[in-house]
Amino acid sequence: MSTASELATTPVGRPDDAAPPGRSLGRNSLALTLSALVTGGVGLVYWVAVAKVYPAAEVGAAAAVITTATMLSAFGNLSFGAVFERFLPEAGRTARSMILRGTATGAGVGTLLGCVFLVVGPTGEMFTHTWEMVTFPLVVAVFSVFALGDHTAVGLREAGWAAGKNVTHALVKLVLALAFAFTASRLAIVWTWAVPAAIGAIVLGRLMWRRVGSLAYRDVEPSLPPRREIAEFLVSAYGIYVVSALAPLVLPLVVIAILGADANAHFAIAWSLVSAVLVLMTMLTGPFVAAAAADPTRTYSLTLRFAAVIGAVCAGGVVLFAVVGPWILGFLDPRYGEAGVPLLRLVAVALPLVVVPTLYNAIARVTRRMRLAVAVQIVNAAVILGLSTALISERGIAAMGWAYIAAEGASAVILAVPLARAVSRMRSAAE
Repeated sequence: MSTASELATTPVGRPDDAAPPGRSLGRNSLALTLSALVTGGVGLVYWVAVAKVYPAAEVGAAAAVITTATMLSAFGNLSFGAVFERFLPEAGRTARSMILRGTATGAGVGTLLGCVFLVVGPTGEMFTHTWEMVTFPLVVAVFSVFALGDHTAVGLREAGWAAGKNVTHALVKLVLALAFAFTASRLAIVWTWAVPAAIGAIVLGRLMWRRVGSLAYRDVEPSLPPRREIAEFLVSAYGIYVVSALAPLVLPLVVIAILGADANAHFAIAWSLVSAVLVLMTMLTGPFVAAAAADPTRTYSLTLRFAAVIGAVCAGGVVLFAVVGPWILGFLDPRYGEAGVPLLRLVAVALPLVVVPTLYNAIARVTRRMRLAVAVQIVNAAVILGLSTALISERGIAAMGWAYIAAEGASAVILAVPLARAVSRMRSAAE
């Protein structure tokens, strides 16, 4: 298991003058932050608008389909996104083959998992027609490529490309959802996500393909570690990637199975705010990892900047969940506010605790020492899913808030000392 000293001293990356071109950590972080703010706001408007113009049962079922497809794409991507962020700055002329193989593998495995879900999953509540079931694996594949595009752009230190794609997707899906409201169909809701996602992935893919075909990559020898070390990183990152995605993406299935589709519609509206902040904190890890991999001599200073960014996001999230979010939900629809406000206020308590594992996991990815991070993430997911399932019948969707407080508290306690020691040793090495 990784020690704090290993986290602080493992040599990684290559010097800055050998790094391929790209934006700075600050600009990439700002691009992702602004993108998250816009997509989070538009996402809330999207679900509120959908809830007003579509039947609640259709909204709940569509939300379950979308979150399930996202979950399966997370499984299918096999953590290649983390590999792109960590190793593309060192890949040189092998960057194209790394991207092509990783993306093709993610889409293929995602499609396979989508087919398996149709056999073993709770499809009765989610699909009403054969056509919906037949196209579901395709939706999973599209989401896989869409997500990997973000990680690839971050690995190329061009997070602004991913930000532009995500903002455009958020706006287009809102317009399409309103345009097809006359269908009153869950299929229309799902495809307002999938079709723009497919187009966005193609456009971003062309941009990135040109970048890795440029002289900055094509004529540069790779400085990658041995394949065995990359494979170990892949396995560890996959553990973190899948387990961290598992809890929030399984929760809608728990809600719809125990409380029904209407309750899942209430949950989806409130959780869109929570997801926006949690996803942003995870996304911001990518630019930090890519920057540290490209210039390991600045790892300590980059860590301090990353910690400041995460702290600012956390503070904003607390205000959003405790003050702004409840007002928004109550103003837009009293029914959704009544169900979602308790959940938001509980997550506001849990959010500061998320800072510790976020910082530790980021440093672990840079140094390729991830065993402790994986173990803690497994404990975290188990607590969230276990407590949510145990409490949901009694406390409704607020059960997820109590579960998050318990899980993130345990993670912070376990990782606080290793994180402090790692940062201290990085500071000593930088002096």
